[in-house]
Amino acid sequence: MGAATLPTGSPSRRPLWFALGAVGVLLVVVLIVVLVVWRGGAGTPGGNAAEDTRPTPTTSAEPLAVASATPTPSAPAGPHPTTCESIYSPGMLSTFSQTRTLNPEWATDPALPAQVGTTDAQLTTVIEGAEHLTCVWGAEEGGSGSGLTTNVVFVTAAQSEAVHQRLNALGQNCYEEAGGIRCVIETAKDADGYAGESHFLRDGIWLATHYVSTGPDGYTLDMVSTIWAGA
Repeated sequence: MGAATLPTGSPSRRPLWFALGAVGVLLVVVLIVVLVVWRGGAGTPGGNAAEDTRPTPTTSAEPLAVASATPTPSAPAGPHPTTCESIYSPGMLSTFSQTRTLNPEWATDPALPAQVGTTDAQLTTVIEGAEHLTCVWGAEEGGSGSGLTTNVVFVTAAQSEAVHQRLNALGQNCYEEAGGIRCVIETAKDADGYAGESHFLRDGIWLATHYVSTGPDGYTLDMVSTIWAGA
């Protein structure tokens, strides 16, 4: 004998629907309460809605550093030669090339000491620690007892002044020339030849030259007139 089928809408299902309806009403009431509480702190009436609902930080952040509109460069603005050929006039290049080679291969040999335009250890440290261009005039085959090295060193104003003071302390003869400071020293010529240094400081550039038994007249001033051409 089959089981009896309850008709649709039978009272046996009414308690279930009643319970579900009660739960639904309860959820609606809870939702309304939550919305009322949440809206209570949303902002003041009449304020801008976008601003009133904007989240605010719970802690204060450190202020951002504002970059200067005109940042101070590491070195004063001035010429910036990048090749040795560009620091000499065509005449000086022609004259010196008759007896010497510009930057012979041995001059860049990492096994040899770096070529610098001074014999002073403190000044050498400044040269090696700064951006610089090294220009060596020497014999093609190697050391010959004569030659010349110039470093074009890019320095800050403070470094330039420190170099000037050091050159004075070393007993070099310093004076104003061609819009900058020139310092020179030279040994007396003897059977072994002679040696000397010539330095020029201007506009964030230091021309440091050390020479041994060589160097045409006007060498430093030729660099100055070429680097600062038209200045």
